[in-house]
Amino acid sequence: MKKSFWILMVLAVLVVVFSVQNADPVHIRVLTWQGDISLAILLITTFILGALVGALYYGLTMRQKKNSKKDNIARDIPFEKEKKQEEIEADE
Repeated sequence: MKKSFWILMVLAVLVVVFSVQNADPVHIRVLTWQGDISLAILLITTFILGALVGALYYGLTMRQKKNSKKDNIARDIPFEKEKKQEEIEADE
């Protein structure tokens, strides 16, 4: 956790430094909207959106894995009960 935190911090600092040094205005078009915006703001916004999408994807993947484990455990419970019952009957 600490290693990934520091890697993220270094990356964030590099993005900010790069953005500030390239603060010239650029013309952008998105569908029907167009306008001039600072390249620094554009780069930082893109970086933040990318980080959010990555975090969302990671969270969804972890949730699916967690639910998958719960489903596997729930499926195994009846089999375990049957095995225990068979063992009890075999011991008698």
